[in-house]
Amino acid sequence: MRFYNAADPNVVLGGFFQNGSITEANFLDILEILLVVEGEPGPLRVQERISNHIVSRTHVPLKKGAYDIHSQGSIEISDEFFLSSTISYAETARDRRFSRAVRERDGGKCMISGFELPQYFIDRGQWPGVEACHVFPLSLENIWNVKGFRDWVASVDDISGSSGINSVRNGLLFEARTHRLFDLHLVSVNPDDGYKVVVFCPDMVNCDGRVLDPACRIPGDPTRVSDQALRWHYRQSVLAQVRGAR
Repeated sequence: MRFYNAADPNVVLGGFFQNGSITEANFLDILEILLVVEGEPGPLRVQERISNHIVSRTHVPLKKGAYDIHSQGSIEISDEFFLSSTISYAETARDRRFSRAVRERDGGKCMISGFELPQYFIDRGQWPGVEACHVFPLSLENIWNVKGFRDWVASVDDISGSSGINSVRNGLLFEARTHRLFDLHLVSVNPDDGYKVVVFCPDMVNCDGRVLDPACRIPGDPTRVSDQALRWHYRQSVLAQVRGAR
């Protein structure tokens, strides 16, 4: 689906692949991330072009279509940076400690797809097809340090190292395909909507609409995955996958 500025209806502001998990309320939240309204303030009116249906804050799945954004002010697309990163694989001793901690907490199960590694492999210290993934990418550690994101994982300091980016709270266990899609911001988790999994491309891994496994987010557990890190990843995914023409 795509959305447009009603004042300039031939120019696409953005769009995304709707697998079914994105609700009308989710769509309005996405627009709050992407749009900057200048001039006279007032609520946006989001209307489907053919049916004239007005989007509201409901949990009804957003129907595919073309949506016009009406505002009393001028609408611009946010220029907030998307921080692209390289794919990082654990190689150093510090990274190996990170992987062990994530595996111990998540128990050999992909936290998004539900795939479970047979105990046969776990007992032998083998982890074929499942990988510890950094929510905030390891390759962006300099930005992590400058922004003070260590505070996101402050309750755990046993394996975090000097920066905290290798804290178990910045990690999740995924099967390999899901890991790759997560790193590319094609799959993300919305911690502000019940930890719902959102797939921004054709759903090759059958994860859209699932819920992040509770094993990695037990209330009160000092190793639980950081909501702030998940929220950052989801926002980055919106910037990467929704902004601009699709």
